[in-house]
Amino acid sequence: MNYRQYSSRFFYSFPIQLVIMHLKKNQIMMLYWLLLFGFITETIAVKFGIPFLFLDPEYMGLVGVRSFFIIGICLGAFIMAFNISSFMLNSFRFPFLATLSKTFLKYAHNNFIIPLAFVLLYVYKIYDFQHNSQLKSISEITLNIFYMFCGMLLVMLTTLRYFMVTNKDVYKLFGVQQGDFDTTSEIETYKKFKNRKFWRVDTYLVFPWRVSLVRDTRHYKNEHIQSVFKQNHINAAVVEIVVFVTFIILGLFRKYTFFRIPAAGSIMLLFTMIMMISGVFRYWMRAWANTAIVLLFLLLNFFSQFELFNPRNQCYGLNYKGQKALYTREALGAQVTDSILSFDKNRTIKILETWKSKWNQRGVEKPKMVLLNVSGGGLRSCVFTFRTMQVIDSTLNGDLLNYTKIICGSSGGMIGACYYRELFLNHHAGLIKACNDRNNFYLRSIGRDMLNSIVFSTTVADIFMNMQKFHDGKYSYVMDRSYAWEEQLNENTGNVLNKRLQDYVLPELYAEVPQLVISPTIINDGRALYISSQPVSYLLHQPNINNSPYDETPNGVELTRFFAKQDAYNLRLTSALRINSTFPYVMPAASLPSQPAIEVMDAGLRDNYGVMNSLQFLYTFKTWIKENTSGVVMIQIRDTYKKPKIENNSIKTVIEKLTAPMRNLSGNFLLMQDYAFDRELQYARTWYDGPLDFVLFQVPESQSKVSLSWHLTEKEKNYLKDAVESSANKTALEKLKVLLPPVSKQLMSAKRK
Repeated sequence: MNYRQYSSRFFYSFPIQLVIMHLKKNQIMMLYWLLLFGFITETIAVKFGIPFLFLDPEYMGLVGVRSFFIIGICLGAFIMAFNISSFMLNSFRFPFLATLSKTFLKYAHNNFIIPLAFVLLYVYKIYDFQHNSQLKSISEITLNIFYMFCGMLLVMLTTLRYFMVTNKDVYKLFGVQQGDFDTTSEIETYKKFKNRKFWRVDTYLVFPWRVSLVRDTRHYKNEHIQSVFKQNHINAAVVEIVVFVTFIILGLFRKYTFFRIPAAGSIMLLFTMIMMISGVFRYWMRAWANTAIVLLFLLLNFFSQFELFNPRNQCYGLNYKGQKALYTREALGAQVTDSILSFDKNRTIKILETWKSKWNQRGVEKPKMVLLNVSGGGLRSCVFTFRTMQVIDSTLNGDLLNYTKIICGSSGGMIGACYYRELFLNHHAGLIKACNDRNNFYLRSIGRDMLNSIVFSTTVADIFMNMQKFHDGKYSYVMDRSYAWEEQLNENTGNVLNKRLQDYVLPELYAEVPQLVISPTIINDGRALYISSQPVSYLLHQPNINNSPYDETPNGVELTRFFAKQDAYNLRLTSALRINSTFPYVMPAASLPSQPAIEVMDAGLRDNYGVMNSLQFLYTFKTWIKENTSGVVMIQIRDTYKKPKIENNSIKTVIEKLTAPMRNLSGNFLLMQDYAFDRELQYARTWYDGPLDFVLFQVPESQSKVSLSWHLTEKEKNYLKDAVESSANKTALEKLKVLLPPVSKQLMSAKRK
């Protein structure tokens, strides 16, 4: 046999022709593989942390043999779904298959190139990630990969065994001779076919690697061949039903940790189900498939406008069943009156007096006041903020929150600060003891994964018509990925944040902890929603310098007043933190019980660092602060470097030119906030003539950026812990020690009235 014959047989071999056929005919099916390749190579959805779900799968809080075994099961199911769907859609192009025994087995065996390439690359990426980012030993990684292969082979062998038992070839159905081992002559069959729907195949693989020639099938009746294929399709439907039922069970029982499989596994199962359903759909609809899909999409889009089919995301603890608050211009204007402002200011001054009296009891006549601002940034900001506060407290003898009067910010930073505040209030001794330990229990708890539960809930419930509900007191809500996020946060932190706004009214009133102001963005009109246990109407009131006649626009809504009839003080703290951290697409925007519905999301859209709220607080009480303190220290803890390098964003391609406006706007809006806040801080020195200092703690500039995600690798966690000890942060800490000198540790509690 000469070279041309060898090359021809290789090119027209069944495995090669299947790859070509997939690329030419099954682009939608290839999209699933493209996404999976993108996930494991960290080239798709990196900012959302999706690749971590595949490279570091978590099950029941642990990454190990169980989680990798489940990943293997899901990957095996996806590979078999790919084979089944491909067989249903394309087997008619290869009539010789009907003459073979164990038809589907041989098809799957020859359809190995794409799955094998993925599995080999996946194994390499798992090893690289686990070894270099998770710092795992080679033996542990090898064991995990072994169990992944066990899970994958379990599903694949079970599925193939089912097809071997149930499927029949043309000989078993009609008594026609089989042709598995006919290698007597050259094959010219497909050259003679005039119908172009058939693909030429000269050779195919027989398990394991033996090459066999394809025999002529023209002498078989077409209805016999089609009967074989239809019988295989019916058996494939049974597998589809099993996958669909499995998916439904996971969704119904996702509240229980046992059913919460690794999110990467749920993504694979989702792709599996969609691939198989779409395969059946295309098989039955044939040429009408694309038209039917468009019509189905339009129909679903129509029904999605009704809340019955597309329920709004809600804030847990609020009453959505009763009267709705009217969100109108008149209602916005009426929420800040002179009497309301006077009451709120007097109440806050009472808190300030209580705070000062505690310092007086310690021998400090005029204490320094700290205004603490923390940045958003997912779990990286959460970990960095918490650890930075620990390091500061280890220097200030645990007095950071005794100095602090207000905490503002967004997203992960506020979660870390809020967790620290709760531990300071109810677990003070353990917190202070842990400050000197960089691997302490509290820090490990707040750094645990939260992405897995979000993605799992999204895949098994949210993208379908999710009707499951849970009860919170006398109210009920839809059990969506927001619920999963809050439950995971409570699970990670030992339920210490399972509180309500009303639980902090007295601790803040008696200055036991700083006042916390959470201010997510109202996406209806760009205002802020101010969430605080204390009345804060003065944050809604724009400063009117020199009695300007300018007609100001209300810049926000105060939750506890505006939604007083909707049980505002019953709002879960975790819900407040969640809507303050609602990054687009990752979490749904939450709706409030108003007419029309107010929808809110991440505070970072308006003020990622909480600077404006702190300055508004300072402006409102500037007279009292100047007379009763020895100065103000604004501490900012941010998860990014304030002065990043100037990057080359020049447009090189047509696609870059089309995407540049939105890409540059979204990539630079935090920098634009920095420019505006720096100017506001400079202006603050013109209207506040007391001592005003600014201390910055930030993650150092680095080539390898920590991902903006709800999942961190061990390497990233260690980097954030080390970042607190950087030279710039040590300098900031020394500056803070001078501004806030140590005082007596004894702190007498103010007597509650």
